[in-house]
Amino acid sequence: MTMMVSERLDRMVVTASTPDGAIAAELFDRDQVRLSFPGGYRWLDESRLPGQLEALARVLWARRMREYFEIMSEDEDVPITAEPEPVTAGQWEFVERRAQIVARGESPDGRIAVSVRGMQEWTVRVQPGTLREYAEEEFAEAIRSVVTRLLDDQFRQITELKIDLGDRLD
Repeated sequence: MTMMVSERLDRMVVTASTPDGAIAAELFDRDQVRLSFPGGYRWLDESRLPGQLEALARVLWARRMREYFEIMSEDEDVPITAEPEPVTAGQWEFVERRAQIVARGESPDGRIAVSVRGMQEWTVRVQPGTLREYAEEEFAEAIRSVVTRLLDDQFRQITELKIDLGDRLD
């Protein structure tokens, strides 16, 4: 029995790591992220951490999209490497406005914040002293909650955009 596309997307797992191998991430269940620290948590450099996490997010999201298009290609039985080109003025407006969406997520204590514009331009803020305050598992859990909030915000804004454009998307 063939698995439905939505089930395959739900089960999709993508991985990435920083170029130096210090941080690895796994994206699963559509909006869950698991971090690990193969290079050793205690050896992370807090001054480099935001840039490392931004690079990791870019690679992880790019791999997620590549896997998404592979699943869609198999379902449609034709190669799909990108979204279809917009045709109507409403579709063009959707694409343009979606690219300007800024999604945000923040840890409950405000020590970690992530934002992304158009799922392309990532910004990570880690309050100084966070690595000393958090144990490895606490830091990984804080990142997981930040990413979940960010993706929820992204999907919420896309839904609002679709509602706003309504019939113009057809």
